[in-house]
Amino acid sequence: MNWSNGGDFTKNLLSLQMQLQTLLEGVGGEGTAGLLDGLAKLSETERSTLIPLITKVINKVIAGERRLLSDKDRELQAFEDSLYEGVLAALQDPANSNATKKEKNPKLAVVPGGKSTRQVAHLKKPVRIPTLIDLTKARESRKGRSDDYPRDLA
Repeated sequence: MNWSNGGDFTKNLLSLQMQLQTLLEGVGGEGTAGLLDGLAKLSETERSTLIPLITKVINKVIAGERRLLSDKDRELQAFEDSLYEGVLAALQDPANSNATKKEKNPKLAVVPGGKSTRQVAHLKKPVRIPTLIDLTKARESRKGRSDDYPRDLA
């Protein structure tokens, strides 16, 4: 199949393929695809028997106290737990709760340092205020000039 057509259908098909790959990677990747391939090869009767059994086994593993965890899984769980505890501690800290409340009369103060306004005022260019132009006077002044530009034909 040629995937380089670039039409709407092709783009949507590629998007769907990417979504399916992402979905399968989240639940076991190629192993899950292999399981689904195996289920597809079974008859409808075999699938109706095996799928509830597999589901029951998975639910027992989920409900059980003893789970199969790798060192990486344990590290990730410990990190998530410490992050959660850190966020809870920060939310319960009285210093943070006072800082998050708005003051009724916020106060502003000038901080020493920075640029003086006198130096900045000299660096600014004056602002030109636009004025109305008298078109007849502008045309007359253009006619008086001796330049090489072509004249209006009107």
